[in-house]
Amino acid sequence: MVHAVEGRDNQERWRVRGEVRTLRQVRLRTLVGTLGVVAIADLVDLIANLIFAPWQIVRSAIQTTLIAGTLGGYVIYTHARANLRLYEMKTYLALLSTTDPLTGLLNRRAFFDRARAVAESRQPHMLVLVDIDRFKTVNDRFGHPAGDAVIQGVSRLMKAHFHADAPLARIGGEEFSAMLLTGTLDEVRASADAFCAAVANEPFQEGGMNFQVTVSVGLAPFAPDRTADEVYALADVQLYRAKQEGGNRVAWEGRGGKAARDHND
Repeated sequence: MVHAVEGRDNQERWRVRGEVRTLRQVRLRTLVGTLGVVAIADLVDLIANLIFAPWQIVRSAIQTTLIAGTLGGYVIYTHARANLRLYEMKTYLALLSTTDPLTGLLNRRAFFDRARAVAESRQPHMLVLVDIDRFKTVNDRFGHPAGDAVIQGVSRLMKAHFHADAPLARIGGEEFSAMLLTGTLDEVRASADAFCAAVANEPFQEGGMNFQVTVSVGLAPFAPDRTADEVYALADVQLYRAKQEGGNRVAWEGRGGKAARDHND
């Protein structure tokens, strides 16, 4: 009994603080120690990040800006260019659908669209129809290139003598152009007279030969009770009348009946 007590006393005397005695203690110490090491490592890492984080943020922002800016700019530019090409194609197709390719004036369909819009607006406008006199003779004698040059020349003179905002159109054949024009009858007649005189005095050349052409003009006013087709028919009647009377003149529907001004006189 005495020896047992002495043995325990010796064990207590030689015991080291923190001594591991059992397998359970080994496992516990391993777990706690590992957790402690991990906690210390995380704390050191956190402190390091707090110290160096601003530089890392700036570097990351620069890298992100360069990468995102390059890729995003390329994608956006490619998409914008595709949209621009689509817009240009739509604009070109719209231009083809409304423009006469030889003169750059409105074509027949676009002209009537404008005329109907004017008729519906019920605002005072005049319709002017122009036809080149004996145009077939020009084509037969000098060829179609000369005829095209005459058409282009007449369209240029129309632009010069009528209001800049007036829609001009080539509606086909020798009845080659038409327009809508704001203004009184006297103002439109004066512009039409000057235009006829300018065409008659315009020199044309083909194959070393000089030649001249004339035009006939018919006028008709828009009115609240008239459709665009009715106004066009009235102007066409006046145009036919001017041609029947020899051409190179302006014919219109006047208050006291029909009249015409002859530029041959």
